[in-house]
Formats: sequence, structure tokens, C-alpha cells
Amino acid sequence: MRGRFDAGIKLCREVLSYAPREPNILYMLAVAAAQVGDAATTRDAFSEALKVTPDRIDLLLNFGNFLRETVAPAEALPLHQRAATLAPQMPEAWKALATTQLRLDLCDEALFSANKLISVSPKDESAWELAAGAAQRLKRLDEAVSMIERAIRLIPGSAMLNYALGQLCREQGKFKEAAIAYQTAQTLGFDSADLYRNTAESLLESGRSHDAVAFARLGLDRHSTDLELHRVATRLHVESNSPGDPVEDLIIAARKHRTNPSLWETAIGFLKFLDRKDDQRALLAEALASGCPSTLGLQSLKAIGLADEGKHDDMVSSYERLLSLYPSEIQVKFDFALQLLKIREPDRAESLLVDALKIDPQDQLALAFRCSALRMMNDPREAALVDYERMVFDVQVPVPSGYGSAASYFGEVAEVLETLHHTQAHPIDQSVRGGTQTNGFLFRIAEPLVKSLEQQIRLAVVDAISRFPSDPRHPFWGRNVQGTSASDVLFSGAWSVRLRAQGYHTNHVHPKGWISSALYIAVPDEVAGATDDAGYIQFGAPEDKLGLNLPSVRTLKPEVGKLVLFPSYMWHGTVPFESSQSRITVAFDIVPHR
Repeated sequence: MRGRFDAGIKLCREVLSYAPREPNILYMLAVAAAQVGDAATTRDAFSEALKVTPDRIDLLLNFGNFLRETVAPAEALPLHQRAATLAPQMPEAWKALATTQLRLDLCDEALFSANKLISVSPKDESAWELAAGAAQRLKRLDEAVSMIERAIRLIPGSAMLNYALGQLCREQGKFKEAAIAYQTAQTLGFDSADLYRNTAESLLESGRSHDAVAFARLGLDRHSTDLELHRVATRLHVESNSPGDPVEDLIIAARKHRTNPSLWETAIGFLKFLDRKDDQRALLAEALASGCPSTLGLQSLKAIGLADEGKHDDMVSSYERLLSLYPSEIQVKFDFALQLLKIREPDRAESLLVDALKIDPQDQLALAFRCSALRMMNDPREAALVDYERMVFDVQVPVPSGYGSAASYFGEVAEVLETLHHTQAHPIDQSVRGGTQTNGFLFRIAEPLVKSLEQQIRLAVVDAISRFPSDPRHPFWGRNVQGTSASDVLFSGAWSVRLRAQGYHTNHVHPKGWISSALYIAVPDEVAGATDDAGYIQFGAPEDKLGLNLPSVRTLKPEVGKLVLFPSYMWHGTVPFESSQSRITVAFDIVPHR
């Protein structure tokens, strides 16, 4: 009870030496061992106690909680089921059971248990949150919202329930309602970096971009070390064309918490995105002189700085030292390989990338740069990794019934997508230039035409991947799951891009995908009737900043309703074009379903 767990464990063992089946001592030994992180003793002691007293409620609950939170959640289930059977009026039993069922994705059972908890403890906030969470997992969002709204009427001062309502409304695409719920939760005392981040995102998606920036900045006054909130605030500042320095708060936070390397690294990273090279160098020097730990990230940034100054030998020496210190770190191998490519040493770069791919064979960035290295060497192995004819699929998205033509359907889709572009500038850390990009996962928007488009895309994707060859060892073909249906298609991201005069995508790849895409919703007249490649999607040319001077290998003309699919590690971008009309696309990444 005084926190002297080691002494308590020693005394428990002494008692058990002459009373080995004493259940109270076994129970105390298990609890104390859990406190000091001795999972084996905890499990053994709880198991022995359960043999002696199989119907002891607190033992069933705590042993089950331990199993659920460690490595055996399935073993927790029968313990919590027995506790609920033995003590049907005990709220803790139903709460433990519902939580375990949710952990095991037994959502129908979890909803039943959570409703039992509500019946015995109707003013328990967590009971309603568990029930709504189960309904949410069952894709019954309206039911989940209704539950939380009933709970708020019953417990009107609950900050947690209002926050939960915000989360559900946002998932439904009801961003105005989400922002109101989040702000109510804040007024009632809910305080977390996630609240400020989610509220800012909801305000943006409601068309209130400047209010979004202000709210994110307000959150930074309370959570000045939260990196994700800093990233959101900085990104929104740039995209909304707000006045002032978008990186200022990050730099202030780094100086205030000068031993926090993540703040320095994130600030320097944003300066790099903004192409503020002098500020980037100065801040890196300040970080290294500030007493901040010299992390791998900062040391790598220093080596990159040497390369930018033309001190190539010093850069190579720095990375060789880092390789000896961190032989298993993919990032060291990748960053060094990138610099070697820039100084025209593709053979050594390729060797490092192969080493990185041995650690993570599906690293899309490493695959992309390996392809570039092989191409620089005129190595025929490149063709096996990236085939610009066979691996680029050009399919037509089918038009749903009720529409006479693709033009009429995609014209209506374009009108809806236009209303979702709430920013005034391109994202700071994305490939878009001269345009805007929607925020968050596009297909969570409740608008019927967006939902319709998702379903039509699923049909087109399934049609394309059904024609993939079988090659289990290939990094692209080998990830295909035979028999994939439309409902199996798993998106890791989806967004819309609107490009205008001189708009384009810089050449890039998608680190979190398997298959990436471009679906053309609206195509300007100048692109549709172009006699050159203006506005076309291009493949094979790496990012211009690398200076590798490798031209594109293939281009494709945009056409309304055309969906282009390709490996996420294939370099792609857009040829700039001139038009007063919008070029609207929907893009998404797919990962294999399990």
C-alpha cells in the first residue's frame, strides 16, 4: 500500500513458502508484480489464485484486465464473461467485458454488454461511449450519434460525451456540427492537443480556414510541445495564406524546450519545405549549439547541410560515421543514398537502398530511388521493378444508373468537389503547385455523390487488379490478393486536387500506398485539345530538386472519367498547363486487404 513493491513481493513469497495456496497472498503478489513490470509472475500468481477461488469477482476482473492489456486479450474474455454472469448488477463487470469484446472486434457482443452497463449505471459516461463505439465499429453511425445525444441529455455537463459527439459528427462529414461539439467540450473543460487539432480541422472543413488557424494557435498556448498540433497549425497557416511566419510558433517552442530534438527537427523540416535555405541552416546551427541531444535526425540534417554547401567529402564521411553508429537504421541508409544519387554515385546508393529494402521490402521510397539509381546506371534490372507500360493501368470509371453520359455524372461530381476546396494555397508538404487539395479522407464526406463516386471507383479498381499477373516475389504484383471484391478495396488515403493556371504536381511517389491513382473529374479545354503534353500525367522522372536530369518515360492524356492506376513507388507528376478552368482530380492510395 505504501508503494514498496519489492519488499511486498519478498514478503508475499515468504508467506507462500509455507502457505502456497493462500489466495489473498497470491492476489497481492500478482498486483505488486504487475506494478514492477514482472508480467510472468503476475500471470502465474493470478492463475494460481484463480484455481483456489474461481468465482472471486475482483480476481476475475483484474486478471482479465491484465491479460487484455498485455499479450492475451482472447484469454481475458472468459474471465470477464464469468464476472458479468456472477455479478450482473456490478457496473465494473459489464465495463470490463464490453471493453474486452471491443478489443477483440466482437462488436455486436460489445454493444450488448455496453447496453447492460447503461441499464445498471445510466449516468456512467464511459458506458455510453462504449455503446457508441461498438455501434460506430458496426458502421451504424446514426445509431452511435443518437446514443451520444441521449447521453448528453442525461448528463448535460459531460465534456467527454461532447467530444465523442464531435468525433462521430466528423466521421459522418458533418463538420459544422463537429466543430460545435468540440468547442462545447472545450468549454466544459475537455483539454487535449487532439481536441484543438480536430476542432481546427473541422473549422477548416466547414469553410472557416482563418478560424481554424486561430484555434490551432490557441491550442499551442496550452500544448506547445505537441508535434501533430504544430504540424496542423503550420500547414493551415500556409494553406489559408494567413499573415506572418507559419513556422514562428514552432521555432519559439523549440527555443523554449531546447532539449526537445523533435521540435527542432520539425521546424527545420518545414523550413526545408518552404525552401528557406538560409533560415534552415541557421536554425540547425542553433539547435546543435542549444544543448539539445545530437540525435540521428539532427546529425543527418547536418550532413545534408554539408552536401548543400558543396562539401561532398565531408558529407560522405559524416554518413559513413552514422552508418557505423546506426547500422540497422533505414533512415540513415536512405538519406545517405539520396545524397549519393545527387553527387552521381548511383552504384553505392543502390547498394544502400538494397540494404534498406532487406529490412523493409515494401518501403515505397526506397523502391522508387532504387529504380532511379538503376536507371542512372543503365541497369536492366530497373525494367523488372518498374514497367511503365504493364504497370500503368488506364480504365474508365463506370457511370451509375440514372445518368445519360459520363459528362453529366462527372460534371455533377465536379460541382460537389469544388465546394470541398476551402484553402487558398497548396499544402506545404505535398506535391501540388498552383492549386489546392482537400483536407482529410475524402470518402468520409457524407455527400451522396462522393459516396457514389467511391463505389464506382471500387468497381473500376477491382476490374483492373483482376488482370494483374501472379508473381509472389515482385514488390508490386506480389501484393495482390486474388479474388479481391469491391468491398475488399482498402484505401489508405483519398483526396481531391484542383489545379488552375500554371498548376501542376511536382514529381513524387506515395510512401503509404501500394497502388496510387489519378481520376480525372474535370479537364480544361486547353488540356483536352492540347497538341503537346500540357496538363498530362507523366511517369518516370524523379523530383526536380534532386537534379538527376532523368526525363519522363511515359505520359498520358487526361480525359473525364479516366482512372489511371500505377505502383505507389513509380515517380509521377503533372506537366504544367495554362488555363482559367479548373483541372479537378480525385486521387487515392490503396493497400492490400488481409
